[in-house]
Parts: sequence; structure tokens; C-alpha cells
Amino acid sequence: SVVKLFYMAYAHQLIAEDRLKTSEELDRAMSDMIRDSNNDATGLILDTITNTTGGPELGKAALKTWMEKRQSVNRWLATVGITGVNCCQKTWNEGPYGRERQGYGPNFELRNSLTADACATMLLKIITDTIVTPQMCEKMRTLLKRDPKSQTDTQALNFTGSLLAVGDQLFSKAGWTSTVRHDVANIKRGDREIIFAIFTKHRPSDPKFLQFLS
Repeated sequence: SVVKLFYMAYAHQLIAEDRLKTSEELDRAMSDMIRDSNNDATGLILDTITNTTGGPELGKAALKTWMEKRQSVNRWLATVGITGVNCCQKTWNEGPYGRERQGYGPNFELRNSLTADACATMLLKIITDTIVTPQMCEKMRTLLKRDPKSQTDTQALNFTGSLLAVGDQLFSKAGWTSTVRHDVANIKRGDREIIFAIFTKHRPSDPKFLQFLS
């Protein structure tokens, strides 16, 4: 789910260029994607920013066009110096079907892939107003800001947020699946500040392991 950080950033790039119009529904999906890590909302955002939709299988020519559109995020990331990643797939509760499954390649070789370095770099750019525009960065920080003491925000409670003290500020995006648990976070305490990305594997149901690393 940390890939949602990149979809959010590209969406705000399109908004800043007036290539994407904001709406109440788009704002709702963006908020649900980042604040709650909602996969259905993520599907809408990815379809919107790449001008694609899911559906039945496609023929070879149509599939090629569809997959080229899905590469929009990757092409933009390369222009801002973030490479070695693949951000082109939706996030799922169950799994892809139809053209979405085709888009993964026969052996799922085109699945999303990220590095901790790329995630830390993207968050740093958002925190320091060095990607898109300062206005868009402020909007993204609003989405990423969390209450470290929240008992309902699982992305704070079950990740780094539970370690923080009253008065600390947290901007983060967590991710977890059946095999991994990740956290990408910016923490501010007084005049001290840190950004980190922690990726863990094989202990997804153990929040204390990631919190120990944090």
C-alpha cells in the first residue's frame, strides 16, 4: 500500500498542470486511499490518473495501448529522479481479473515494486515542497498527517505512531499484506525531524517487530 504515496503525488501533479479536475468524489477517493488505505478508492485513483479502466480481457493491440497508459506514473517518476520502481497496478483485496490480470504479465513479473529509498525520497520531496508545487505539497501533507495517539487510525496505532509522545507530529503511509509490513514516516519532535522507510518481510502480523525497528 505504500505505492499509494506515488499515485497521490502523480494525481497532484496532474491537478497542478490542469490536466485533472478536482471534484468531491475525487477528493473522497484520495482521502480514503491515503488515510484509510482503501483499495477500492485506489482503483478509482489509478484509473483516473492513467485514463484506464478494468474490465474483460483485451486483444494484443488494445492491451499494449492500455499497458502504455498504465505506465504514466513510472514515466513521470523518472522525470523527478525516482527510478528502479514499478508503480502501475491497483492494490487488491482479492486479486486482479480480466485485463488487470493480463497487465501483470504471465508470471506476475510486472507487479508493483518499490524500494525503501524511493519511498523515503518521495516523502522527503513532499515534506520539503520540492515536488509538484508547495501548494500541492501542503495538500498532500494534510492527507498524510496522523494523530500519533489515535486509537482508530490503524496506520498510526499498529505502526510507528504508537511509539510517539504527545506533541510529536507524524506524516506517514503504511503498507501491509500477507507477507510484508512497511512504514514510510516523517516524525517531528520539537526542532528535531527524521524521515525513514522501513520494509519488513515474513512477519506481517507482528507490529512489534516493525515498531522495534522504528
